[in-house]
Amino acid sequence: MKTNTLSKYFDVKTICVNGMIAALYAAITIACGPLAYEWSQFRISELFNLLVFFNPSYTIGLTLGCLLANLASTVGPLDIIFGTLTTLVSCLIMIVYSRFVKNLFSAGLIPCLANAIVIPLVIYYSCIGTPDAMELNLVTYFTMFGGVFLGEFVCIIVVGYPLIMILSKKNQSFYKSILATRNTDYKW
Repeated sequence: MKTNTLSKYFDVKTICVNGMIAALYAAITIACGPLAYEWSQFRISELFNLLVFFNPSYTIGLTLGCLLANLASTVGPLDIIFGTLTTLVSCLIMIVYSRFVKNLFSAGLIPCLANAIVIPLVIYYSCIGTPDAMELNLVTYFTMFGGVFLGEFVCIIVVGYPLIMILSKKNQSFYKSILATRNTDYKW
């Protein structure tokens, strides 16, 4: 009897883990308050992006978690739509990239760059017609780019990357506990 490809990746355990990722992502992001939104994008929950490197199905949990977190966004509806789409697209790019380049560090830069490119535009367009409206020029864009990139970099690379290094080296069952389906032989 042939097994269904979807059931291979979306069994009850994987669905439950995706639900936990979504809930944790949303709760941690909302708990970070204003730091998680606008120019800083300091979302500790972004470290969960690294899990996609090991199990592509976690794209669903991350995207759903981002959507739930962005419902509380101070940036508004554009963040709900485009912030969530940015998470989805960066996860998909990371899945393809990590198929060819088994380097967790460089894969972690993908969501950093994706958010840094898109979120400044989302913030700018969300501010039009409000007291926070600003002129979009290269200085403003790259200032916001830098702020978003720095926030993402700190959460994903400075916090998340060493955390995964420590957990995978100290705990022999780490890959089993995160239901890793690939890249357990990755390069640091």
